[in-house]
Amino acid sequence: LSSEQQGSLADGVLIVDTRDEQVYKKGHLPNSVNIMDGKKFETWLGSIIGPKETFYLTGDSWRVLERLIVRTASIGYEPAIKSAFLAGPARLQTPLLDQIHFRQNQHEYTIIDVRNPSEAIEDKIFESSISVPLAEIREKIGNIPFDKPIAVHCASGYRSAIGSSLIAALLNSQVQVFDIGDFVKEFSKQPTVS
Repeated sequence: LSSEQQGSLADGVLIVDTRDEQVYKKGHLPNSVNIMDGKKFETWLGSIIGPKETFYLTGDSWRVLERLIVRTASIGYEPAIKSAFLAGPARLQTPLLDQIHFRQNQHEYTIIDVRNPSEAIEDKIFESSISVPLAEIREKIGNIPFDKPIAVHCASGYRSAIGSSLIAALLNSQVQVFDIGDFVKEFSKQPTVS
């Protein structure tokens, strides 16, 4: 979108950006959430966007967008698409997590675990993490402290990409939000062999 076209986007309406997380992080529009084109696209779309809420849909190609519109229709959300458009250059970037600094200074971050409560209880990866399930982020955003940079994790990186982008959009750049991504695997407890 040109800057003129970007100005025509309605305030407060989320943009569902379906591109790969690495592409999204290099440049995305304000108020966007990165729900990647993947096996559970509809599940997470329905978890993040309310049933009567409108949203924009953007992606890499018209072919991808057409396919995702069909998938959106499968959960009854097609009428909620305000507009679909191709993603273009955008100014907002997601900061990359300094993995060495994070490993040595976890206390300097608010760590958010976006997994389901049962997963978070069964396998607590970071002792100081706060559990805010992905589907509840919008309603519980006020419970997330933002006096420190926020680092978001799940089990493998897909949900944390959604969660970190959503938190960043909701907090409107008031604090840095990092996606721990698949780096979380280095902290996961290894199963013991008995």
